[in-house]
Amino acid sequence: MPVNHPKAWKPIEPPPDITPSGFYVGAAGYDFDDWAGRFYSPPRTREPKARTGLNRLAFYQTYFPFVEIHHTFDDEPQMSTFLDIERHSAESIRYAVRVHRQISHVQKPDIKSAIDLMRRHIQAVSPLVESGRFYTFLIQLDDRLLRSQKRLDYLVAVASEAVRHRLDVHIEFRHISWHHVYPIQVLKDNGIGICNTELPPAGSLFPLKAYATTDKGYIRYNGLNHENGRRRAHTAHGTGAESNGSQGSPRSRDNDYLYSEGEIEKRVTGQVTLSKKVSSLAIAYANCARAQAVVNAIQNIRQLKQLSEFASIRSP
Repeated sequence: MPVNHPKAWKPIEPPPDITPSGFYVGAAGYDFDDWAGRFYSPPRTREPKARTGLNRLAFYQTYFPFVEIHHTFDDEPQMSTFLDIERHSAESIRYAVRVHRQISHVQKPDIKSAIDLMRRHIQAVSPLVESGRFYTFLIQLDDRLLRSQKRLDYLVAVASEAVRHRLDVHIEFRHISWHHVYPIQVLKDNGIGICNTELPPAGSLFPLKAYATTDKGYIRYNGLNHENGRRRAHTAHGTGAESNGSQGSPRSRDNDYLYSEGEIEKRVTGQVTLSKKVSSLAIAYANCARAQAVVNAIQNIRQLKQLSEFASIRSP
């Protein structure tokens, strides 16, 4: 399915609804200017940025039942923002909310201040929680952050604050040092989820797996940009620093990748494997440049639908 060229824009056919099977597929965000003319209609009039974002969210939900909220990484989440989001949400939509960088990327972790910040996160997302649309918090670590007992204890303490409020939290480990049975078991023992993620190939990165430590599964795909994967391998020194992820930054180029139908098929196999371990599974495509996440998420949904129909035909 090609990405539509802005000059020849027409709506893409929405995929089928597969949420009754427990799959929630979507993208790592929805409010991208370079999606206009590719997924969203080309802009015709000037309107406030907030209104543009809400209009995009409304359109996005006619295609996908899951989306990640990422502005909360740089800007502390506010309840007023999530009230607006909740008021413009379809009944079936589910949200993952990325936690602020002062929780996930601070180089000298302070448990008390981080727990206080997590409490403010919990309060801010309460409109989504009350409506049943909140899926999980995402604590996304930097790919240069090495494992240590102190850091693991810190993450468990902060995540457990949300768990005590009956809210889900998933931690996305990125550095290979975290790929060990011990931290994974610690998450399971504390009711904290693990987010399986695929990053551009590099020897120091956590591999894509089908791990589950709670009843909710989570998978994220960032693409297979080999060139930038090699660049990351050369620059990973365990500093804990990260670019702000703004459009045009070196880090954003990592997500400029379009999966082929065959590559999607292989990943669907892994999704089915994970789905047998959990009651629901969120799947997010983070290759957002030029609306490639939209194309791949739709392909993913259709392949899952075809697979479920095939399985029902073959069932006795």
